[in-house]
Amino acid sequence: MPLKTESSESSELDESVDLISTSESKTRVSDLLEEAETSAGKSVFFALLVIVALMLGAGRDTWSLGACYCLIGLGVIISPPVFRLPWQVSLSLVFLMLLPLLGFMPNSWLGLKDPLRQMLWESWGIALPDTISLNPLASLESWLKGMSGLIWLWCCLGQRSSTKGRRWSLYVLAIGGVIIAIASLIDYFWIAIPWWPRLGVSEGGAFGPFANRNHTSSLNAITCILCAASGADAFRRRSTLVWLFAIGSFVPLSAILANTSRGGLLLLLVGTAAWVSTGILKRGGLRKFAVAVAVLLLLGSVAVVSSGRLGTRIRSLIQDEKVSPLTSSMRVELASDTLRLFAERPWLGHGYDTFESTFPMLTNIKVAGVQFLHPESEVLWLMFEGGLLIVIPCVGLLIWIFRSTGPWYKAGSRDKSKERSGRRIRMAAAIAAGMALLHSFFDVPNHVMGYGMSTSLLLGLAIQSRCLTKLSSGIDKWVFRVAGLAIVSLGILWLGMGLKIWTPNLPSSVPVLRERVMQDVQQGQIRDALVHLNRAISISPLDFRLYYQRAQLLLELGQRPETALQDFGRSRALFPHYAKTCFEEGAYWLRYSPGLAMIPWRECLRRLPLGSDTLHWTYQSMLSMTPMHPELRLPLWALAQDTSMQLSFLEYTQTKEEWETYLAKFRELYPRLEELEASQARILMRLWQERGNKEELIQLLEKSPRLQVYGWRAMAFGLVHEARYEEALALANKYMKRQVRPSLVESVNIPKLERAFLFNPTDVRPAIELYYAQRAAGDIKAAKLTAEKVIKLPDVPAYMHLELASIYAEFGDYRRAWESMELAIQSFPDA
Repeated sequence: MPLKTESSESSELDESVDLISTSESKTRVSDLLEEAETSAGKSVFFALLVIVALMLGAGRDTWSLGACYCLIGLGVIISPPVFRLPWQVSLSLVFLMLLPLLGFMPNSWLGLKDPLRQMLWESWGIALPDTISLNPLASLESWLKGMSGLIWLWCCLGQRSSTKGRRWSLYVLAIGGVIIAIASLIDYFWIAIPWWPRLGVSEGGAFGPFANRNHTSSLNAITCILCAASGADAFRRRSTLVWLFAIGSFVPLSAILANTSRGGLLLLLVGTAAWVSTGILKRGGLRKFAVAVAVLLLLGSVAVVSSGRLGTRIRSLIQDEKVSPLTSSMRVELASDTLRLFAERPWLGHGYDTFESTFPMLTNIKVAGVQFLHPESEVLWLMFEGGLLIVIPCVGLLIWIFRSTGPWYKAGSRDKSKERSGRRIRMAAAIAAGMALLHSFFDVPNHVMGYGMSTSLLLGLAIQSRCLTKLSSGIDKWVFRVAGLAIVSLGILWLGMGLKIWTPNLPSSVPVLRERVMQDVQQGQIRDALVHLNRAISISPLDFRLYYQRAQLLLELGQRPETALQDFGRSRALFPHYAKTCFEEGAYWLRYSPGLAMIPWRECLRRLPLGSDTLHWTYQSMLSMTPMHPELRLPLWALAQDTSMQLSFLEYTQTKEEWETYLAKFRELYPRLEELEASQARILMRLWQERGNKEELIQLLEKSPRLQVYGWRAMAFGLVHEARYEEALALANKYMKRQVRPSLVESVNIPKLERAFLFNPTDVRPAIELYYAQRAAGDIKAAKLTAEKVIKLPDVPAYMHLELASIYAEFGDYRRAWESMELAIQSFPDA
């Protein structure tokens, strides 16, 4: 029975529902609903929009985000929700759209106090609006993005696609995912796709359409499941497409193995197990469970034995080798601190899009070399920025989705055959969407617009038809179409920002303004650059990089150093644990006012962990940058926080007078040098011998037997200077570590070895064997002659110098014995 016009179809359906008393009326209502389902063409259109969005960069860059907005708006205009969602779900979505606006409320309305805002104003003159969100413009832009994503989700959930539409949507998503995987491999190994994100990512750079390789692997894992499900469905329908999906499934798997994300492999294993075991509720559960386990073992084995970087990372994890901090304990610490800050504002949060700018000033995590962009979890991100008022509607929405997508619903007798034909397709979509949502607990993939579009569409395809029984009215559809037009307008706005056509007062304009600043600086137009930078600061007043750049421009313009110092101070205050910018600031001050370099350098060393290699390397870099600034030597000495840093300072002294001055300061701190660690004592003795008063060093060593172990060389060379060679030899033999030498032979055919050495005069091995044979036979003179020949050969072992020194000593020639010993000392400087 054909449906009536859009304005009358809802009233007819309501009338039919009121009159349901017989099976005939139930059948009539069911037929009306099935005829109203979204057509296969529109379902495929939605899938194509998702694939295009992913191919265009998934919304990472500003222009790509604008393109995604335009695609979302186009989809909403062409196919608004056909069915109304249950009122609880609609209310949750409305709350999610409106609750972020609470961030624009003044703190005074709720009696909230914000010491951070007060500190920034009183200490650094950074004026922020008295709203719950520290950066209302960033929250506004985030709200616009969230509104667009929620409208797309609403539209996907309200489609109720037909079985044919669901099937072909899954087919298109699977094929599109394979195409993206192929493009990712081509981009990575051969020809770069220029419009994909190219931000730096650890262990190999970007992979795929996302700036984060984990998101690409997650998408590839979902594609593998969709290919498997589509291939199984095509096989049951005896379609030749089964070969396409069977072959295509190897492409995303290859992309996962080529990538370095272990999370992608984990999601693939979980998704595969879920997809294989969904049939357990019917029959053959044990068999299917065994198949699921076998598939898991197979995929895991392939990954572990893979020669790619993923296999290497998995093997390193199994072998307990060192892993990245953000994949181990730091994730736990980050989550714990985010929960602590959430507890301080449990209901309203800290405002949308404020984590990156406010978390560094609030956190107790003191990691000098890491900038936290998000808490590594979308759940924690929502809790920090939106509070429970946002989390509660999200939980309600997820509960309805979970109840509406599971296999636990038993269809009625009439619907049983139809439900069975589409059940596997819905479950495949539900599992794929579940993988994306599971990933959200450990990462932030759905904050990327393209990935979120894919998840929303999969959720819409997974919703059971029985959960949507009321058609949307004409007014509902026109409301969504108007919203679609608004989203297209936003897309055009963001496209213009990405293409640098206009720069409205939104944070997305800041990168464009910064690029204009760089162009103005290159052209020598410093004042114009300062104008653009001031505007960028007014848009993003919590961006520490902007104040850093403005301080540099003020120095270039010849402004007073105090003015630039204040902006540098603002930059340090907004990012209080990051050390790199402090070090770079100090290096920049050397060009204008070297004395002020000590302020950021002192802060830089304070932020680095005491005793760490990074701390010592940074301090040595400061010393190496200041040889032309003698006025900084005393302040740099004051910055030395431990013995190793003080020894580094002594190593960078330039004159004998400077060495003596700071050696005296060092000895004031350590009157008993015997308290030094072995490595420190060895460094001090070496430096003293190279740069200091050797006679004073010898006197010290004579009084300190413990230090003789590290400074005996100085004593030995002092004895040699007085021609006391025998005593120098005795001292060297006492403290120099014995080197590994071949064992002495008892009986060897000496004439045979002599002939071998005669016919191979440049071969060290037979010559050394001959020497030891002669020593064992007691022929010291012959051994001496052989040793003198051996040390002239190329690649002679250093221990032969010791052997020759011992022979000279036996003959009483202590001067020549010392000369050989000195060569041995040079060969073993740490012996």
